[in-house]
Amino acid sequence: MKKFFLLFVFLLANLNFLYAEKSDEWRSKKLYEDAVSDMRKGLYLTAYDKLSEAYWLDPFNEAALNEMDKMTKKFKKNLAKWGYYDFMQKAYAEGFLYYTRGEYKKAMYEWGKILTLKENTEVRGYYDFVKDELKKGLKQGEIKYGGKAKKERIEKEKKKKKKPKKRKKAKPKLRPSPPKPVSKSKKVKVKIDKAKAEAFYNEGLKEYSQGYLKLAIASWKKVLKYNPNHSRAKRALKRAQTMLEKK
Repeated sequence: MKKFFLLFVFLLANLNFLYAEKSDEWRSKKLYEDAVSDMRKGLYLTAYDKLSEAYWLDPFNEAALNEMDKMTKKFKKNLAKWGYYDFMQKAYAEGFLYYTRGEYKKAMYEWGKILTLKENTEVRGYYDFVKDELKKGLKQGEIKYGGKAKKERIEKEKKKKKKPKKRKKAKPKLRPSPPKPVSKSKKVKVKIDKAKAEAFYNEGLKEYSQGYLKLAIASWKKVLKYNPNHSRAKRALKRAQTMLEKK
């Protein structure tokens, strides 16, 4: 009985570890599924944002990357055709392409054409979202992975988690202890800089998507230099190195 119990505990611990390791991959797959559902409804802007975040969470989610590429090519290919008989579809496509390229004012101009003719919930949401971001000083190409869809989901999650704070009891003040002498022999550690780490992670995503595996590995190594606990970079680096060894 004791052996059975120990085996059960061991298996449970391993399952928890595997779940923790694959949580970002699981979320990436879920976002991809949601994006496919949005595409069926014609919500391509929302779908693109979800696909971009799915790729950000797991750069080896090739399905998400391929769908983003397909959508972009589809809109570029059909622009001239829609220009002859479907004004609103053409404006939507041009707004989509400008948004994904980071040309936000041009995207708003195209979305404005649609909204003057007919109210569209998705387009209105993106128009207002970009307008607010521009007021905050948004520059070209600054909206990255996830965009409006990610922002809305984070806000919903915060509302769910928000609980009334309990008052903490005041702790008695202690006399400060004298500063410890700094050892000269200690190595200087690189300060954790999450912003730099995230910038290098995003750079690695671009390089990997363009097929530059060695450059992506170099970028993801820099991520861990500035943030050793960056789980996505660790996983991406490990898988990229395995791929390079196989090649």
